[in-house]
Amino acid sequence: MRLADEFLQQIPNHLVTLFDKGFWGADLLPSLAAAGENRHWLIPARKGLVSEEVARYGKGDCLLRMKVSPQARKRNPSLPTHWDVREVSYEVKGKLKTVLTSLPADTYSTKAIAKLYQERWEIELGFRDIKSSLQQNAMTLRSKVKELVYQEVWGLLLAYNIIRREAGQAAVAFGRSPCDIRFKPVAQYIAVQLIVMAAANPISATGRRLSESRAGIGGLFLDHRPRPSRPRTVKISKTRYPVDRKAAPLK
Repeated sequence: MRLADEFLQQIPNHLVTLFDKGFWGADLLPSLAAAGENRHWLIPARKGLVSEEVARYGKGDCLLRMKVSPQARKRNPSLPTHWDVREVSYEVKGKLKTVLTSLPADTYSTKAIAKLYQERWEIELGFRDIKSSLQQNAMTLRSKVKELVYQEVWGLLLAYNIIRREAGQAAVAFGRSPCDIRFKPVAQYIAVQLIVMAAANPISATGRRLSESRAGIGGLFLDHRPRPSRPRTVKISKTRYPVDRKAAPLK
């Protein structure tokens, strides 16, 4: 939280900052808007928040009033006793999502806020793919020199975008959405193809090899079939005595 407070001072004006749940607090979020011009925040709602509805803008859109905790006021005596927060709820694939924001209702509709937050999660998925697939869950970069750190970051971003582009081209060729292709298998497939192509003539038959590569990527679509039901059973501990492996289901 202390590092976040220092970072807030560097945020430009006319910007919307999106936070994770861990940054929720009356001493952090209001200071973002107060320290600049037209600066707003957006954060997913936490469970168990005590609030009072003071205004209703429409379906799934209202203004809440919350009490500032004594701990927050002790850290920052300039905080008021209460603060107002806009709550926006919307559905995504049949699930209800709720976010809190300082964006005004007369300027930003519920649909616009929902779209903004969903785009934010698409970015999060990109970060996950870079870290887990391209870096193999490495906690830090390999480079230790500033210039090489920049070089490594640009290399990761270029590789990520090239893989995404090829996956997108393959999806369009098969009449599917680019989001339906799994990133990690595509990254592994392209890495293998690059090794194979390195031994071949780099000029001749390039178009044919790209077509073959995209055809192979087209076989890596996500399987949206429902998962099979697996009833809970008693897990049998290791023993040297023979046991009946067909455990009775829990009731």
